[in-house]
Amino acid sequence: MYNCFDKEQLSRLRERVEHTLSPYRFSHTKGVEDMAARLAALYVPQAQSMLRAAALLHDITKELSEEQQREILAAHEISLRPDEARLPKIFHAITASLLIPREYPDFADEALLSAVRWHTTGHGDMTVPEALLYLADYIEEGRRFGDCVRLRNMFFDAAPEKMDMAARECHLWSVMQAALSVTVAGLEAKGAFVCPDTLAALENITKKLSLLKGM
Repeated sequence: MYNCFDKEQLSRLRERVEHTLSPYRFSHTKGVEDMAARLAALYVPQAQSMLRAAALLHDITKELSEEQQREILAAHEISLRPDEARLPKIFHAITASLLIPREYPDFADEALLSAVRWHTTGHGDMTVPEALLYLADYIEEGRRFGDCVRLRNMFFDAAPEKMDMAARECHLWSVMQAALSVTVAGLEAKGAFVCPDTLAALENITKKLSLLKGM
């Protein structure tokens, strides 16, 4: 179901990505890779290598300027929605997913590209791999912000490895709901614009949880 990448492929990818990012950005990227693999082991072990690769590639355009990001979008004839155009901070997720097929063709896997595409905002019908990359980006061990630490503790203090899969799935979406809620509340407190995709993700996950808890 998911493409698998061997250790040698991942090692070469890791080395290449390291040479394209600043030390700070690569440190974060490696932290996301480690966390994505850890989360995948709990939920989709068969997707672990795919999520490692997605994590390594998720921020490959993060350090480009807004102008460079817009040039990539234009080159791929991508017209942003008006709400997306207001949010340059999310451009890197879109541009990374656009560049991977050309720059890293061996990793142009549909599930990988989708996880990279939605790792900043989420969207209205997130898959488990998409949720895992989103969460890994949020709670990787290098994150020292209070909300990140709280969400990391929320996830692991519950000992998901001891849960059956139904409880474990419910736990994942509960933590995702909390992460999205914190993000939305933080943006609203600043008077900042909230991406509709993030609101749709939160709404959908809230409904999903109601169904799971009602079972």
